[in-house]
Amino acid sequence: MAVDVGDPKSGFRHCDVVVFINEEVLRNGGGPSFYLTFRSRPWKDIEDGLKSVVADTRVPRTIKRACAWSALALGVRVATRQREKQSRRVQQLHNEVEEHEAATWTLATDLERLREERDEVVSELRSARDNLKQVLHECDMLHKRLIEFDLSQQLLAESQDTEYPGTLPWPLIIKEHIEALDTDLQSGQYAVTPKKDQMASVTVLETLHEAEEFSASSM
Repeated sequence: MAVDVGDPKSGFRHCDVVVFINEEVLRNGGGPSFYLTFRSRPWKDIEDGLKSVVADTRVPRTIKRACAWSALALGVRVATRQREKQSRRVQQLHNEVEEHEAATWTLATDLERLREERDEVVSELRSARDNLKQVLHECDMLHKRLIEFDLSQQLLAESQDTEYPGTLPWPLIIKEHIEALDTDLQSGQYAVTPKKDQMASVTVLETLHEAEEFSASSM
């Protein structure tokens, strides 16, 4: 018997077909030798073996028919083996696709999380920038007030010295300090921003006038 009826790798699903092939092999004087020789070979080797038999003029025609039936059975076996191999390959590719999809989903989730973290950091930086601007503005205002206070104290002390001989008249003192303040503010000595120079000069001028009125009333 060339083909084993109980062989699951033979590729045949019906026993009647296997029995018929075996009968044809035996009826033509053949046996299981050709089938067993090429059972695990690729189709190229099977076809080369059949060609050597068919091309040999010394081999009877019946034996050639028997080898042809065996080659037919072997062709079915090779096709089944290739189909199983392709099925395993397809399953492998399917698993790889699922792994790639899972990895892609993970990367997409990580990317979304990083975007949210970036937006949060940008929001915090903008808030910190706004707070810094506010603090710098308040520092400028406090610095300006400190300068005004120092100047008012100096003018008050100098106004008290006007009763002594050799001192300048009060209007001249006011004029000199106003000019000195304008000069210092323009040169940046007191680190007040240029946009606030005019405001600082007006405030100091008002302080000087108030000090002048107070001095005049006390006399």
